[in-house]
Amino acid sequence: QGVHEDGAVSNLHIKISGCFNSCGQHHVADIGFYGVSRNKNGYTVPHFQLLVGGQWEENAGSYGLAIGAVPAKRVPEALERITRRYLSERTFGESFGAFIKRIGKAECKKMIEDLMHVPPHEEDPSFYVDWSDAREFTIGDLGVGECAGEVVSPVDFQLAACEREAFEAQLLLEAGQIERAAQAAYAAMMHGAQALLRFKLGSCPEEPEAVYQQFREHFYDTQLFFDPFAQGKFAHYYFAAHRRNGAAHDAESARQQIEEAQLFLEAAHSCYARMLSARAGK
Repeated sequence: QGVHEDGAVSNLHIKISGCFNSCGQHHVADIGFYGVSRNKNGYTVPHFQLLVGGQWEENAGSYGLAIGAVPAKRVPEALERITRRYLSERTFGESFGAFIKRIGKAECKKMIEDLMHVPPHEEDPSFYVDWSDAREFTIGDLGVGECAGEVVSPVDFQLAACEREAFEAQLLLEAGQIERAAQAAYAAMMHGAQALLRFKLGSCPEEPEAVYQQFREHFYDTQLFFDPFAQGKFAHYYFAAHRRNGAAHDAESARQQIEEAQLFLEAAHSCYARMLSARAGK
């Protein structure tokens, strides 16, 4: 309770959106959350991606970047942990944004890393339902030859690796390695496209142009990757990064490419969940 009574915390801008389409302006908040889902232990588990570093002043001068997806039931604990850390370690007059910039994104992620774990369903089924909905979401029973019996599929591992690449891009940007940061963001998107292609086709090319062409053919032209609200917007982030690959970046364009990589990967998670559901016959 004392944390929330402190003016430095009560005046923070904390925004939340139900999805990654930015309706709740999570990207320009001191602390932002947007709803996502993750396939865990055969269930679709509600999560919220946590963003820090957004700037709501100066006409939203800077967007926050995601540091990790936290199970919905652990969001209050994550928020409490971050705000307590700020109160205990801030310097005199230091704003939350300045504090986050000083400690760095890697340290921010360390604060919540243990909260990203989802316990097995039999250990705590409460993690498998959302706050306002008692239903459990499962991916259904898959047939033989379709990863039957798998708790964590290769696609889950591959998309998790892509998220780590996108986070590494943030660390590179913080270190001033702008070109490497932009390249890492592009690589995260391309590898996400490869993960979906492998799931759909059983294999995929390694050459970037071939990956781009196959993804466009099998996921964009078919509208399989389309978001119900944003349509093909998130695929265009990957297409733009592919066209620009090898071109020079400044800090702002690299930051934008990192943000777009994170959104592309969330769309990849959603697309994968839809394909799983279709294979399960739902």
